[in-house]
Amino acid sequence: MSRKNAVMALGMALGMAAFVACSGGDAGSQEAASGAMAEGQETAAAEVEQQMELPEGVTMEMVNQGQEVYAGAGLCYVCHGAEGQGMPGLGANLTDDEWVHGDGSFDALVATVMDGVDSGASTTGTAMPPKGGSGISDEQVRQVAAYVWTLSQ
Repeated sequence: MSRKNAVMALGMALGMAAFVACSGGDAGSQEAASGAMAEGQETAAAEVEQQMELPEGVTMEMVNQGQEVYAGAGLCYVCHGAEGQGMPGLGANLTDDEWVHGDGSFDALVATVMDGVDSGASTTGTAMPPKGGSGISDEQVRQVAAYVWTLSQ
């Protein structure tokens, strides 16, 4: 399984767990499905960790939390798209190996999200405010950077 596929499998497992938790059905079937999903999540996370050497100080827990921040409070998806493939005229593609601001390293991603990108330096002409303009914490910035780092690996 490729790294990107392993990360996608982990995301799918997390999504299925949320679906099971919120869907109807009797408690026994939900409990069995939840147990299977938890096992699937652990397996997917282990595969990602085995196939992808994360940057020093980055954990899979950070990556998973970063995915939640990216898709939620961080508002990253608004400009970079739900899958990180960019939005024309707004945000760059985060899934390839082309980095305009920095070298794509975890530290460079943290710096870019922390500091933002002014409209003059942006390839789309659209500014990215510091911390995405969403007011996320410094720890959430590190989590988002961890998740974004995995998108391009």
